[in-house]
Amino acid sequence: MISDHLKNWRRYETLAHLRPAFEFLEGQTEACLGSGHIEIDGDRLFALVQAYVPGPIAEGRFETHRRYADIQFVAKGREMIGCTPAGGLTVTSPYDQDKDVEFYALPEAFSQLALTDGCFAVFYPEDAHMPGRRLDADDPVCKLVLKIRL
Repeated sequence: MISDHLKNWRRYETLAHLRPAFEFLEGQTEACLGSGHIEIDGDRLFALVQAYVPGPIAEGRFETHRRYADIQFVAKGREMIGCTPAGGLTVTSPYDQDKDVEFYALPEAFSQLALTDGCFAVFYPEDAHMPGRRLDADDPVCKLVLKIRL
């Protein structure tokens, strides 16, 4: 997992597979004007634009992906993303190959990552994450989730 502000993405340039995603994000000054799917490079790189009010931790669930890494970028708002290694978690919904997702029960302990305007987190297959959780208020969030095929 990597977490930082978008202005610092070049620190991770050696991870060449992330470069096109970050270059796309740099140009998203109006990210919150739409929603849905944005094709960037076919199924190799695409973005999902999401707008919602984050929910309580108790209603969240951890997830992992096998074919894609996620860059979760908060364009506007604040949310908490739970983070923990996937090993040892209890599966609640087995891996769905079509949706590239597996879900897990809420573990007893996990890290809480605060993402605010302009911040991102990169999650790889071994990084279980629980996005869309309330940080400290019911303020709406606009987020782009970039999917990078591994």
